[in-house]
Amino acid sequence: MRRVLMVNYYFPPLGGIGSLRALKFATYLPEFGWEPTVLAPRDGAYYRDPSLAFPEERVVRTRSFELSRLGKRALAAGGTDTEPAVVGPLLGRAREMVRRWIYRPDAQVGWYPFAVSAGRRALRARRFDAIVSSSFPITAHLVARRLQRSAGLPWVAEFRDPWTDHLEPRDPRRRRDEPLERAIVAEADAVVVPSNDWADLFRRKGAREVAVITNGYDSADIPARHPPNGFVVTHVGSLYPDRQDLSAVWPALAALRGSPGMEGLRLRFVGDLGPAVRREIETHGLGSLLEVTGFLPYRDALAQMAASSVLLVAGARDPRPLLKGMIPAKVFEYLGTGLPVIYVGDPATDVAALLAGQPRCHRVPPGDVEAARSALRAASTEVPGERALGAFTRRELTGRLAAVLAGLAG
Repeated sequence: MRRVLMVNYYFPPLGGIGSLRALKFATYLPEFGWEPTVLAPRDGAYYRDPSLAFPEERVVRTRSFELSRLGKRALAAGGTDTEPAVVGPLLGRAREMVRRWIYRPDAQVGWYPFAVSAGRRALRARRFDAIVSSSFPITAHLVARRLQRSAGLPWVAEFRDPWTDHLEPRDPRRRRDEPLERAIVAEADAVVVPSNDWADLFRRKGAREVAVITNGYDSADIPARHPPNGFVVTHVGSLYPDRQDLSAVWPALAALRGSPGMEGLRLRFVGDLGPAVRREIETHGLGSLLEVTGFLPYRDALAQMAASSVLLVAGARDPRPLLKGMIPAKVFEYLGTGLPVIYVGDPATDVAALLAGQPRCHRVPPGDVEAARSALRAASTEVPGERALGAFTRRELTGRLAAVLAGLAG
């Protein structure tokens, strides 16, 4: 069996999509002839998810110097690994300067020396055939690049999201980081991204080989459907008002409230809900129907998802090019439940194309209240059922990563 060293800052017990994706790759790679060893921090600065676990004997844990924790301690203004410190204008400007000029390339750069040292020891102790790193953080790629230069192994760099393209054109960080981004992309033997549009983006940046490996789902993770008491409209995960817009849904729900099929209407957010979106919802008289769970471990979030009537996807609110390739990871678990799905966003995106090929999936352009009303009416009458999702199982997707590794390792 061949061996691969996976460089992942986000890995269980840390939570989040990046951690889950790495966990699933590490779990299924042995089925395709690859034995993974994961290089990860011992005490990373992020929330813990007790529902995610991996055998510790296959993980190399390292120290990490967490700059974000140090900064919050210096500011003496509270904050946690997932919440910023509350500061005034002066300290706020100081914090922004630190983020802009000291967190280079990111706040996890304090992991770099420990990860490189531990990675070198691991490479000396056993024979490896390839290295895979995943960002964010970009620091993981810097670690992998240093190890690759020492060991001469094939290196796959995964970008779960674009890097410098998220920054405004005039942002000095963009001009500063673009040369490093292009160097990483050019030096990696292959680049992995989760969508077709972002694959084109990284080809333009000079990637030699680009593989598209979407996020996915595990049927074993999806709990049995539990029909809710009433009509429950659920959104899972974070909502980003600067690039997503569900505002068409609120007046549509208000107009349909109490109509046949909509009895016992509830609007559930699994995760946090920002004050601006909450005000939008309350403006339409839906405040009394609102449920906000706050953060939940992965498996508890899936249980809330399965106990719903219809699931909401917030897509791109406008045709900005970068947003075309954004496929929310939860979409695949949504599809796996068999429940109706309503997508609100730009119809010319990768996620809209994905949903167009699946039954019981409705697409609503941003701001189109009538289309949202029609989608909700249709969803209220639909019976959940299986979908053809073989291409999006975690096992199948891991097989694609294994094929990339095999092609490079020879």
